[in-house]
Amino acid sequence: MLKTISIVIVILGMLALISALKSSIALFRRDRRHSTLSFIPVMLGFVLGYVIFAAFLSRKPEATTIDFIVAMVFFGGGVFCVMIFGVISQSMERVAFAEFQNRHNESHDPLTGLPNRRFLLHTIAQQIIDYELSQQRFALITVDINNFNNINEVFSHQKGDQLLAQFSSRLKEFVGDDVFISRSSGNRFTLILNDPESISIGRYIESIQSYLDHPLTINDHDVNLTNTAGVALYPEHGSNAEEILKRSEISMYNAKRIQAPYAVYEPTASSNFYDQTELAAMLHAAVASMDFELFFQPVLNVHNPHQTTFEALIRWPLGDGYSVSPDEFIPIAERTNAIKQITHWVLETTVAQLAVWRQQSLTPSVQVNLSVRDIEDDSLEPFLAILLSRYSVNPGQLTLEVTETSMMQNPDKARVVLEKIKKLGVSLSIDDFGTGFSSLSILSNMPIDEIKIDRSFVTDLLYSSNHEAIVRSTIFLAHSLDCRVVAEGVETEALGKYLISIGCDKIQGYWYGRPMNLAQTDAWLSETQLSIGKVASQN
Repeated sequence: MLKTISIVIVILGMLALISALKSSIALFRRDRRHSTLSFIPVMLGFVLGYVIFAAFLSRKPEATTIDFIVAMVFFGGGVFCVMIFGVISQSMERVAFAEFQNRHNESHDPLTGLPNRRFLLHTIAQQIIDYELSQQRFALITVDINNFNNINEVFSHQKGDQLLAQFSSRLKEFVGDDVFISRSSGNRFTLILNDPESISIGRYIESIQSYLDHPLTINDHDVNLTNTAGVALYPEHGSNAEEILKRSEISMYNAKRIQAPYAVYEPTASSNFYDQTELAAMLHAAVASMDFELFFQPVLNVHNPHQTTFEALIRWPLGDGYSVSPDEFIPIAERTNAIKQITHWVLETTVAQLAVWRQQSLTPSVQVNLSVRDIEDDSLEPFLAILLSRYSVNPGQLTLEVTETSMMQNPDKARVVLEKIKKLGVSLSIDDFGTGFSSLSILSNMPIDEIKIDRSFVTDLLYSSNHEAIVRSTIFLAHSLDCRVVAEGVETEALGKYLISIGCDKIQGYWYGRPMNLAQTDAWLSETQLSIGKVASQN
């Protein structure tokens, strides 16, 4: 009887150990740690010991009291192992959960629970790897809530966070589990849409915006959140995760600029792709090799249409159709003192081109913009004199434009430099007139031949009585000072004809002509000369 009881007790202890063994295996499958794996051989060793002792007892004719006590120890050891392993297992699960939470927090936004930008970039990179195998294209759609800063200012950042959480929940409801969605920055969300050619992205975005176009509630107030979306496609619009994400954001900014609900990435918007530090480094290299290009925009001479005038506009091409606008890189050039080299390159390129046109019996005039640094540069006038002499160009074909604001920063210095240039026979023009608050006494002392009315007063001239009055007054003032008047930003025929009727001497804008590269400009000049020749022969 004692033998049977001892064997049963040992077997019960062994079953307890087997239970602990199963738990350790299950924990390892979940956890996959080496420390968890080490429990399994220990448990197997214990089980083997229990089997050997049970076999030993079964072979004995009778069990002794000592055997019974050892059997109880084995049973207690099995139960103890179950208890200890249960505690260890719970502790390890807590540690594993804490680590999971930590990893989750590192890769997810705590407010919305969505993957963050770091996780988004990792997922995009994985999508790119998968593309090599499946050739499945994908699209990135970046959705940005419009004017969200105003909402934070009105309702507080805490309430703004509540709106963001509601907005993200509604966005998740629409896209479901099939579309990866992340909070890529403050009030911006990015979706990864697989197989974009199978659906209309435009209609998909419109569906999202329609679904989101319902008021959200905060402080018992209904708040309507509008949004703008940008789209970039892989592999068409980028080669890596960072690039494709940035370009979806660029397209979103472009949509905001043109006030469209969404936009697909276009290479011409790429100037925003680089930050200021990157642009400064790239500009340094570009200046060293002068990787710039001049475009020419025609200007209509109202009183002498046969006299051709262009404004020279610098462009910085980056290749593959990308370019950086002057508004982006000129301020950087002024801060880094590269503007002098750029201005000298523009002037020499322009004067050299005037010499080429003269050899073709063409005598257009060209207007060149100067920066605030240029009109403080004492070396500018000697440099111009050398250029005009070297290329044997008529100084009257060249007009230098200075902005009203830059001229008023140091009027005395500007007047000295401009008077020296004027003595060379070069014409001078005030650009963006009306934005610099210049006094009439200073203006009357400047050696100016021409005034260009800023486009901000011109574009809505037909609809704003105030701007109409300003333009009329400027024309009267300029003519009183014996200056020509140029209206820039003229994009419609009605506006152009009205400006001519009130006395503008020159018209510049898309209505008359867009900026052209050199080849296009040569073609435009040839066509213009041909039409003039036809008119002359008819007369």
